[in-house]
Amino acid sequence: MQNRDVAEMLDRAARVLALRGENRYRIRAYKKAAHAVAALDEDIRNVAAEDRLQQVAGIGPALAAKIKEIIATGKLALLERLETSQIPAEINKNILLAAALTFSSELVPNLERLPGIQQVQVAGAVRRCQETVTGLELVVAVSDIKQAKEALSGYPQLHQLTWKNTVGHAVHSFGVEIALYLTSEENFTPLLWQITGSEEHVKKVMAKIKRKTGYDLNSPESLAKLQIAKEEDIYELADLAPIIPELREDWGEIEAAQSGKLPQVIEAADYKGDLHVHTNWSDGTASIEQMVATAAELGYEYLAITDHSRSLKIARGLSLERLAKQKKYIESLQDKYNLRILTGIEADILDDGSVDAPDEILAELDVVIASVHSGFRQSQAKLTERICRAMQNPYVQVIGHATGRLLGRRDPYDIDLEEVLRVAAATGTALEINSSPDRLDINDQVARLAKEAGIAVTINTDAHSQLELANIVLGLSVARRGWLEKKEVLNTYPRQEILAVLQQKKRR
Repeated sequence: MQNRDVAEMLDRAARVLALRGENRYRIRAYKKAAHAVAALDEDIRNVAAEDRLQQVAGIGPALAAKIKEIIATGKLALLERLETSQIPAEINKNILLAAALTFSSELVPNLERLPGIQQVQVAGAVRRCQETVTGLELVVAVSDIKQAKEALSGYPQLHQLTWKNTVGHAVHSFGVEIALYLTSEENFTPLLWQITGSEEHVKKVMAKIKRKTGYDLNSPESLAKLQIAKEEDIYELADLAPIIPELREDWGEIEAAQSGKLPQVIEAADYKGDLHVHTNWSDGTASIEQMVATAAELGYEYLAITDHSRSLKIARGLSLERLAKQKKYIESLQDKYNLRILTGIEADILDDGSVDAPDEILAELDVVIASVHSGFRQSQAKLTERICRAMQNPYVQVIGHATGRLLGRRDPYDIDLEEVLRVAAATGTALEINSSPDRLDINDQVARLAKEAGIAVTINTDAHSQLELANIVLGLSVARRGWLEKKEVLNTYPRQEILAVLQQKKRR
């Protein structure tokens, strides 16, 4: 077992515990251990053999024993128990998108191997990439419905499975409610489309099809005549441009499709680099080199190192001296990697709205993100004033996680969003979509408001380990749901242009 294998198994254990709604401190311990193992610069097997695991920050005696178990057996008994155990006492009805996507990516291939099943695809809120979901909806193409039902009924991780005709409802061992929609291969696409879109989106499109063609997508006779092979065919029947799953919410997308005004939303291939990551210089677990190497593996053209500023002592915020030392160190690394390493900081927005570093220091950095990390319960007027004053600083290019929410744990703080958007537009300050699974902040609706106000957006992971760089898919989904196009996202600029784009505010 290599370091990455051990880290991924610990991370998976954290995800499964989260799906089951288990104690968040236990979940955090597994995540912390996963990040620590991923960041080790020596072979985890040697560390374990020499009984030095507990010397690694983030690994206590219990997790050290789990790591030794993984190394010795290639397995983790905890995971095996959870995979075969009875469902938890309380079903988790508030599942983060990240957990739902990971869970479905593991479950779907397993179900596709069952007798009588041809293909399975995730639909519903997960396919639309809603930030939280209550369960999983799966559309299942079957070759033999009786055989498929029997196989699903015998699947050990599906409990309390009941059928109403071709629709099944069950609870997974991980505490996730699952709906199974069985259909023929021929009708797979129209059913996938129906189960994916919001109720109002589907209703409106089907009504358009009925008026225009006389066909009813709920009618087996109509489906037999139409022979729908792809979802684009459905929109063509309604005389609409194709609408991607993330936009199927009835938030004006049907009208936009009809008038030719649908956005060409950002794609993963448009993304060139992350502008907000942390390292072990502050509260991250990985070194600068490890973060850069992982970014290079992802094909990035640049990566910004933005460790915390001096006032955030709990996160080992950098003093001005350490910040200067880090800047020099980053510059010494530039020629070793085939991507640009940008110098930066995530500077605290202080109580009076000033930024936690002198302007002459900020002026020397490539990326300056300003964020609120304290005073969450202050009045709306106070919090709004702090953020707006920070945006008046010519060196602050981005406001990080602007509403401060933690999904399922902390509501957004009380700010005058309209005023924040107005000042962001007036000062040329970008707003961040923070891709941390429990943040996704700003959300899709605020992102769309930013778009309408002409405010640039950055999509960043706020990664504190190499593993968390993968969270960018979550931020991209928020941007797509927010109708953002490539031109509206700073991270889409190539290496040779990004610095000039970031410096535009200084020249205003």
